[in-house]
Amino acid sequence: MEISNCLSESDISLEVDGRDKPEILKNLVDVFTKSTPLDNKTEVLNLLLEREKLKTTGIGSGVAIPHCKISQVDRIHIIVGLSKKGIDFNSLDNNPAHLFFLIIAPESSSSGHLKICAKVVRLVRDAKVREELLAIPTAEGVMTYIREKESALN
Repeated sequence: MEISNCLSESDISLEVDGRDKPEILKNLVDVFTKSTPLDNKTEVLNLLLEREKLKTTGIGSGVAIPHCKISQVDRIHIIVGLSKKGIDFNSLDNNPAHLFFLIIAPESSSSGHLKICAKVVRLVRDAKVREELLAIPTAEGVMTYIREKESALN
Protein backbone atom coordinates (compact mmCIF):
# COMPACT_ATOMS: atom_id res chain seq x y z
CA MET A 1 0.00 0.00 0.00
CA GLU A 2 1.26 3.44 -0.97
CA ILE A 3 0.79 6.80 0.74
CA SER A 4 -0.78 8.19 -2.43
CA ASN A 5 -3.40 5.39 -2.40
CA CYS A 6 -4.60 6.62 1.01
CA LEU A 7 -4.60 10.31 0.15
CA SER A 8 -6.80 12.56 -1.96
CA GLU A 9 -6.34 16.20 -2.95
CA SER A 10 -9.32 17.16 -0.77
CA ASP A 11 -7.43 15.80 2.25
CA ILE A 12 -4.49 18.18 1.81
CA SER A 13 -4.41 21.51 3.62
CA LEU A 14 -1.73 23.83 2.26
CA GLU A 15 -1.83 26.06 5.33
CA VAL A 16 -3.28 24.18 8.27
CA ASP A 17 -3.72 26.50 11.20
CA GLY A 18 -3.60 26.03 14.94
CA ARG A 19 -1.95 27.38 18.07
CA ASP A 20 -1.24 24.04 19.71
CA LYS A 21 -1.50 20.28 19.38
CA PRO A 22 -5.23 19.92 20.23
CA GLU A 23 -6.19 22.70 17.83
CA ILE A 24 -4.08 21.38 14.96
CA LEU A 25 -5.52 17.88 15.45
CA LYS A 26 -9.06 19.30 15.45
CA ASN A 27 -8.33 21.23 12.25
CA LEU A 28 -6.86 18.16 10.54
CA VAL A 29 -9.95 16.13 11.51
CA ASP A 30 -12.08 18.96 10.09
CA VAL A 31 -10.19 18.70 6.78
CA PHE A 32 -10.86 14.95 6.75
CA THR A 33 -14.57 15.24 7.52
CA LYS A 34 -15.15 17.61 4.61
CA SER A 35 -14.59 14.67 2.24
CA THR A 36 -15.43 11.76 4.55
CA PRO A 37 -18.40 12.36 6.84
CA LEU A 38 -18.06 10.71 10.24
CA ASP A 39 -20.75 9.87 12.77
CA ASN A 40 -18.64 11.22 15.60
CA LYS A 41 -15.61 13.36 14.82
CA THR A 42 -15.24 14.20 18.51
CA GLU A 43 -14.47 10.52 19.12
CA VAL A 44 -11.69 10.68 16.53
CA LEU A 45 -10.22 13.79 18.10
CA ASN A 46 -10.36 12.20 21.56
CA LEU A 47 -8.60 9.06 20.27
CA LEU A 48 -5.86 11.19 18.74
CA LEU A 49 -5.41 13.17 21.96
CA GLU A 50 -5.29 9.95 24.01
CA ARG A 51 -2.63 8.57 21.67
CA GLU A 52 -0.60 11.74 22.13
CA LYS A 53 -0.66 11.24 25.90
CA LEU A 54 1.21 7.94 25.46
CA LYS A 55 4.02 9.51 23.45
CA THR A 56 4.15 12.40 21.05
CA THR A 57 3.79 11.63 17.36
CA GLY A 58 5.89 14.69 16.60
CA ILE A 59 8.87 12.68 15.36
CA GLY A 60 11.15 15.68 14.88
CA SER A 61 12.68 17.46 11.91
CA GLY A 62 9.43 19.38 11.54
CA VAL A 63 7.25 16.28 11.05
CA ALA A 64 4.30 14.89 13.01
CA ILE A 65 2.44 11.66 12.23
CA PRO A 66 -0.60 11.53 14.49
CA HIS A 67 -2.64 8.37 14.02
CA CYS A 68 -5.56 6.36 15.35
CA LYS A 69 -7.82 3.46 14.49
CA ILE A 70 -11.59 3.93 14.38
CA SER A 71 -14.61 1.83 13.45
CA GLN A 72 -16.05 4.58 11.23
CA VAL A 73 -13.75 3.98 8.25
CA ASP A 74 -13.20 0.95 6.05
CA ARG A 75 -9.77 1.84 4.69
CA ILE A 76 -6.68 3.82 5.69
CA HIS A 77 -6.89 7.57 5.12
CA ILE A 78 -4.10 10.13 5.23
CA ILE A 79 -4.69 13.82 5.78
CA VAL A 80 -1.76 16.11 5.04
CA GLY A 81 -1.38 19.51 6.63
CA LEU A 82 1.40 21.96 5.85
CA SER A 83 2.38 24.88 8.07
CA LYS A 84 5.07 27.25 6.90
CA LYS A 85 5.18 29.04 10.27
CA GLY A 86 5.35 25.79 12.26
CA ILE A 87 3.31 24.72 15.26
CA ASP A 88 4.44 23.50 18.67
CA PHE A 89 3.57 19.79 18.68
CA ASN A 90 5.76 18.73 21.62
CA SER A 91 8.03 17.04 19.09
CA LEU A 92 10.86 14.79 20.20
CA ASP A 93 13.43 17.40 19.12
CA ASN A 94 11.43 20.29 20.68
CA ASN A 95 11.16 22.04 17.31
CA PRO A 96 7.89 23.15 15.70
CA ALA A 97 6.16 20.81 13.26
CA HIS A 98 5.58 21.97 9.68
CA LEU A 99 4.40 18.74 8.04
CA PHE A 100 1.49 16.77 9.46
CA PHE A 101 0.47 13.35 8.18
CA LEU A 102 -2.69 12.32 10.04
CA ILE A 103 -3.36 8.61 9.55
CA ILE A 104 -6.83 7.25 10.27
CA ALA A 105 -7.16 3.49 9.93
CA PRO A 106 -10.00 1.02 10.45
CA GLU A 107 -10.05 -0.77 13.80
CA SER A 108 -9.52 -4.03 11.90
CA SER A 109 -6.22 -2.80 10.48
CA SER A 110 -3.60 -4.95 12.15
CA SER A 111 -0.37 -3.58 10.76
CA GLY A 112 -1.40 -1.59 7.69
CA HIS A 113 -1.34 1.75 9.46
CA LEU A 114 2.11 1.02 10.89
CA LYS A 115 3.40 0.22 7.39
CA ILE A 116 1.99 3.52 6.14
CA CYS A 117 3.61 5.34 9.09
CA ALA A 118 6.93 3.79 8.12
CA LYS A 119 6.48 4.86 4.48
CA VAL A 120 5.76 8.43 5.58
CA VAL A 121 8.93 8.40 7.69
CA ARG A 122 10.95 7.14 4.71
CA LEU A 123 9.43 9.84 2.50
CA VAL A 124 10.18 12.78 4.80
CA ARG A 125 13.51 11.78 6.29
CA ASP A 126 15.26 13.78 3.55
CA ALA A 127 15.46 17.49 4.45
CA LYS A 128 15.18 18.43 0.77
CA VAL A 129 11.85 16.56 0.49
CA ARG A 130 10.49 18.33 3.57
CA GLU A 131 11.58 21.70 2.19
CA GLU A 132 10.14 21.03 -1.26
CA LEU A 133 6.80 19.81 0.13
CA LEU A 134 6.34 23.07 2.04
CA ALA A 135 7.00 25.09 -1.12
CA ILE A 136 4.38 23.39 -3.31
CA PRO A 137 1.50 25.82 -3.95
CA THR A 138 -1.33 23.38 -4.81
CA ALA A 139 -2.85 20.19 -3.40
CA GLU A 140 -2.52 18.63 -6.85
CA GLY A 141 1.18 19.46 -6.79
CA VAL A 142 1.57 17.84 -3.36
CA MET A 143 -0.13 14.67 -4.66
CA THR A 144 2.07 14.55 -7.75
CA TYR A 145 5.21 15.15 -5.70
CA ILE A 146 4.37 12.39 -3.21
CA ARG A 147 3.66 9.94 -6.06
CA GLU A 148 7.00 10.78 -7.71
CA LYS A 149 8.95 10.41 -4.48
CA GLU A 150 7.20 7.12 -3.64
CA SER A 151 8.20 5.72 -7.04
CA ALA A 152 11.80 6.68 -6.39
CA LEU A 153 11.73 4.97 -2.96
CA ASN A 154 10.35 1.68 -4.33
